[in-house]
Amino acid sequence: MGTFLGYFGDQTIPEDKREEFTQRVLMILDQGGMLDLEDVSLFGKRVWLLKPPQALPGKDAVLFCYNYFEQDTWETGGYDPTSCSFHTNKVGWRQFNLVCSAVYVLYEFYTPSFGIASEDAHVYDAQEIIGWLNYLFQSRYDNRRASNPWRVYQLLPDYRRDDDPLVQLADGSPMDPMGMLIYLTVTRKANQEALWESTESASGAPHNILDCISRAERALAELTAGDEEPDLKKLEQLTAALKNRDMERLPEGAPQCFAVMAVMIPVEITAKLLADAFAQDFWALLEELRSFGWDGGDGWNFGDLPPAEPVAPVGTAAFLRCSDDDRAWWWRPDGDVHFSEEMNAWLAQCRAALDNLAREEPPMRGAELLELLVGTLDRIQRRTPSVFAFREMFYDFASHSESAMVQAAVRYLEQLAEQEDAAVSLRRYLAVLGNLPLRERVFGF
Repeated sequence: MGTFLGYFGDQTIPEDKREEFTQRVLMILDQGGMLDLEDVSLFGKRVWLLKPPQALPGKDAVLFCYNYFEQDTWETGGYDPTSCSFHTNKVGWRQFNLVCSAVYVLYEFYTPSFGIASEDAHVYDAQEIIGWLNYLFQSRYDNRRASNPWRVYQLLPDYRRDDDPLVQLADGSPMDPMGMLIYLTVTRKANQEALWESTESASGAPHNILDCISRAERALAELTAGDEEPDLKKLEQLTAALKNRDMERLPEGAPQCFAVMAVMIPVEITAKLLADAFAQDFWALLEELRSFGWDGGDGWNFGDLPPAEPVAPVGTAAFLRCSDDDRAWWWRPDGDVHFSEEMNAWLAQCRAALDNLAREEPPMRGAELLELLVGTLDRIQRRTPSVFAFREMFYDFASHSESAMVQAAVRYLEQLAEQEDAAVSLRRYLAVLGNLPLRERVFGF
């Protein structure tokens, strides 16, 4: 059991868009807190370090298994820049899920053909995700994915055909009248009144399309009224006439039915009416009729949908259900991470403590610093399994073990680790130590 993500449709990215798409995928993973873990064994202890996702030697895929904001590990996922392919396994239901879902939704805006992201093979409302994409990339993506339920329904696997995209994607956006009509007719999810409402005043044609559907349905009912079993010869004659636009092929009593279906009704609705009348498989009949390249629905002018409004941007902290204080490792001088007054005051207290330790404590020699660091991280991870140091900090400290401020930083880490309920402080302190530009700014080394 578990939650799995996916995509209905072709995920192939055109060559001219692959570089930009890859940059955006990597930015989603980075800003979303996706990281990988690396183990280090020293002094008889094994500690884990956080590192940015990267390709393994000899491999193309960029791998990740941990989300910093969820503070949890899931089955490894990855992105292959050479093929623009993204894969995930179990993703849970929190931040790991959200970030991976954002990558799948991004495909919707880059593939030439229509596709849609899914969770456990269900489609879902992605407005918040699209809003985050607009925030990250200063883009103007809209939620047009939800405007045509028939286009979505066709992509669903057979075992999800009971799903209702109108409910799952509902957002109040203008709907495509023809897509709505075909969906409601094919799925029989609405009564006649609802169908009328879906097309009311949508077309300037002299006859309402529902009149045409009703006429065709009545004609088929009359054609099959005396048949105890479906007369497949009549169906064969009728479909042959439709395919070839040849009235002479029609069974007796079918001219009106043919005229309406051939000229006035979308091929999907024609296939549905025929499938119901003759107890045939709708999808097989639709594929057969579509192959002849005609569509009576082309004659209707429903006009263009109103321009879709871009989804309002959603900031990273809001999207990830965290605060900027939790995003210290992502702080950049010109970035969007802005600490609270409480965080700034706490950082000032940390700086004062570091300065005092650097002045007062005797220097450590040889491997003493590294042994203290590994021992402290080991104790932290045994006590609080979700707290990790960043790899960049670890190896930077190992390279500058003689620095008084580095030694003070490790001693202060040891003091924090001894406090009760220190998980939040430890995570933020380690994030600052791992962000070298921020560490320089607030701690001075």
